[in-house]
Amino acid sequence: MPSTRDYEIQRQRIELGRCIGEGQFGDVHQGVYMSPENPALSVAIKTCKNCTSDSVREKFLQEALTMRQFDHPHIVKLIGVITENPGWIIMELCTLGELRSFLQVRKYNLDLASLILYAFQLSTALAYLESKRFVHRDIAARNVLVSSVDCVKLGDFGLSRYMEDSSYYKASKGKLPIKWMAPESINFRRFTSASDVWMFGVCMWEILIYGVKPFQGVKNNDVIGRIENGERLAMPHNCPPTLYSLMTKCWAYDPSKRPCFTELKAQLRYVRQSVHRHVQCCSAGCVIIP
Repeated sequence: MPSTRDYEIQRQRIELGRCIGEGQFGDVHQGVYMSPENPALSVAIKTCKNCTSDSVREKFLQEALTMRQFDHPHIVKLIGVITENPGWIIMELCTLGELRSFLQVRKYNLDLASLILYAFQLSTALAYLESKRFVHRDIAARNVLVSSVDCVKLGDFGLSRYMEDSSYYKASKGKLPIKWMAPESINFRRFTSASDVWMFGVCMWEILIYGVKPFQGVKNNDVIGRIENGERLAMPHNCPPTLYSLMTKCWAYDPSKRPCFTELKAQLRYVRQSVHRHVQCCSAGCVIIP
């Protein structure tokens, strides 16, 4: 495992601002990094409440060790870390916050083309992770950040793991996002790129339904029974049938029957182009022939 030494930042260079959220280990703050290159860089700072324990600090810093390996326009960028207590992880600030909240607040100002753009951008990030053999394990709208109205970024790599062989990563006990998870992940704690694909399908559904949580009103313990009985999330209103068909392919019970992220990226590009052509044609007063 690489060290965080190259990313170490002096605490006096960070100005801690207001709390903007809560992470697994502590609060997330807005702040300013006075770096030699940029005297006032706006950043997000993840804090660790109980980093006095070496084991807790190691788990907290695991996310930074993961993030430092990535360089992609739709993945949140690591700026640096402070390993001494209290531990901090400093990341780029996505000023518009979590995608789920953004979708709920901007529901009446976001068109279908924007929603599909977000799904496409996430597919490019996940295809990149797939190529590096990383499983994210927590793909959901709450873990996507909005950099601008036309740019989203995948974040929260606290659960991500590198697959040393091509098989799978088996999670230990812990809190897991059941309503987003693939059946093999719920039943056997088995995580692969294919289980990430299932979660991405759920995340696309969240995006198209403007931040509604999946399986609302259903207890976690009942979710697997419904999935095994063939129940799937219903098609969101105004979702193109081709896009919903793509979601249902992500939700194939057999992991080997699900598309990979490279395929999803290509198909989402096609859906995006089709919607764009449809909008252009409607604007020009064309007759759409099915």
